[in-house]
Amino acid sequence: MDTFEKVEKLREKADVSFEEAKAALEEAGGDLLDAMIILEKQGKADPKKESYRTDESAELLVVDQPEENKEKKHGNAFTDKVKALWHKSCENYFVVERNDEVIVNIPIWVFILILLCTWHVMVVAMIIALFVGCRYSFKGADEMKLANDVCEKATEAAEKVKEEYNKL
Repeated sequence: MDTFEKVEKLREKADVSFEEAKAALEEAGGDLLDAMIILEKQGKADPKKESYRTDESAELLVVDQPEENKEKKHGNAFTDKVKALWHKSCENYFVVERNDEVIVNIPIWVFILILLCTWHVMVVAMIIALFVGCRYSFKGADEMKLANDVCEKATEAAEKVKEEYNKL
């Protein structure tokens, strides 16, 4: 493992800058474990967060946590996932357009709340809206290609039904 890889690994695990990681690694003579200990002593790395060791290839490895830390970590993982989900639902939007004009543009969390509270009305209204030329999409920080593909297929299906009805 070259110096850059060691610095990157140490920077990742200790959550410090490249400069701090490089300085600690140089002070430790290139040993990752010693560099981590130096950063812990400087108060730049949390010793209770995870345990570290190096294997024969001098690669930094995370060692399993004691049971009480695993429970705490599991709880944090759940709350982290909830926070990430909330963040994604705030930065992405459900959009309804008709004739290239935006009719509705609301955060996904609002759309989900409305859908949960009035699902029996919303499903019918959304289907009817497809037949009067409305298009649905999801926009925002995430690409959400799968959701947009489903919306596009629903629009195409409604168009086909309208074409067949007009032929009658």
